[in-house]
Amino acid sequence: MSGFLGQIVGSTAGLLTALPALLSELLGTAEGATGGGLPVLLAQFENIGLREKVSSWVGPQPNQPLTAEQVAAAIPLERRTAWAEQAGMSVADLDQLLANLLPELVDHATPNGELPPEEGSLPEAETLMTRLFGR
Repeated sequence: MSGFLGQIVGSTAGLLTALPALLSELLGTAEGATGGGLPVLLAQFENIGLREKVSSWVGPQPNQPLTAEQVAAAIPLERRTAWAEQAGMSVADLDQLLANLLPELVDHATPNGELPPEEGSLPEAETLMTRLFGR
């Protein structure tokens, strides 16, 4: 893990504890998750004109990058604020973390190049943590 993501994870003690819950919430696999899961999350990015980026994350081509500004435009502030508080970080740092994390997260959550056909078929947060960080 290097760059900004490594700095954030290394400098934010609560993040490693909060990250599995955040991943579960993002993917909609958390108990009582209200975000709609991965399809809704991806639709939020497509709705702000990022369909090509989203397709790159799901499909076999290289993942196109995401910016913190694009994260802020796609995900409502109240949700990002709650996640940032849970992780013990600022909303701006969370936006940057998600910008760095989401392309890889989606890529690892869709290993066959498509969204899983049914709810509950996404990998658990711990599995994704292992794939993303080798832990």
